[in-house]
Amino acid sequence: MKSYMVIEPTRFNRIHMNHLSPAYKFYHHELKDADSDVMAQERTRQFCLSNKHTKIEDQLATMEFLYMNDYFKDLDRALTFDHLHPEVVQLYRIVLDRKTTRLTEQDLKEMETWTFEHPSLRCIHLFLLVYAYYDMRKYAGMDKYTEDIQEALFTINEPLFHYYMKLRFDELTFHHYWKINSLVLARKFAYKYISSGLAPKKLATMHHHLALTHSLDDYDQTMDYLLKTKHLGEIHQLPDIIQSVTNHSIPFTSAFHNRTENVHTTDPVEIAHLAIARGDNQKAIDLLSRRTSLSPFQQSYLGLAKKDLALLRHAKYRFVHESRDLFFAQLPEHYMKRVLTIV
Repeated sequence: MKSYMVIEPTRFNRIHMNHLSPAYKFYHHELKDADSDVMAQERTRQFCLSNKHTKIEDQLATMEFLYMNDYFKDLDRALTFDHLHPEVVQLYRIVLDRKTTRLTEQDLKEMETWTFEHPSLRCIHLFLLVYAYYDMRKYAGMDKYTEDIQEALFTINEPLFHYYMKLRFDELTFHHYWKINSLVLARKFAYKYISSGLAPKKLATMHHHLALTHSLDDYDQTMDYLLKTKHLGEIHQLPDIIQSVTNHSIPFTSAFHNRTENVHTTDPVEIAHLAIARGDNQKAIDLLSRRTSLSPFQQSYLGLAKKDLALLRHAKYRFVHESRDLFFAQLPEHYMKRVLTIV
């Protein structure tokens, strides 16, 4: 499918979409005519910052375009424009601030008291409520709002904002199913997201997450997706993505599957993990014991290195009850089986 077609509303959605924002029309034209999607995004970024629009639909399309394409500094600047509706500023200030500060239970309680008349404002508000639950690692929060979000999506009357809201929904649903360990459904939404995404960093991130859904049962599939992720990071100059794959995910997968030849990392925790796979348990114990507190992952590594079933059981408990992560709760389970086999 050609890029400009990705943002076009479906025949069904056209029934209730009666407004084309200037950002949508400009971006759609650029995706058709520009030499690359990246060039189309850059030109649309400049258009969004140099044009002032008074309708809420137009402002939301602009803010969402800037956010979903990782133009965070530009969004921060745009939120100071005096022509914006206060409710647009209110919601997108939270959207942006959440990049550096997780939402809390107090934030959630406050946001639950808010109401919005405009359908598109209601939609982004619902997503923020779910994000608050996710920031608190309460992934079941998605269940509470799934139907409301699906209904809200049918009330959006502008195609660019609708496109990004659908992407948000697919991304959230992927994470929901991944964390409750429903992998067939999780991967379905990951594939859907990848096939309709345009923002390079978000595509690379979803490839990365998709790789990790295979990390505990299929080394080759995991590495294939990780190398695709790294390639995307190199093409689009995404150093954070490259660093995460190289220093964390590849060493993690390699250590878990005992395939550590020519694998290196600068991360002390994954150095410890690799040491265990290479038979140097004492090195891992020394590295991990220096830390003042351990994450459930680190506790799993230390439990394996020490052959300590109590530590591993506690790590599993923390994955389930602190992180609400049923997928990675399998990690200490695997390591308990290995300890029992060794013993």
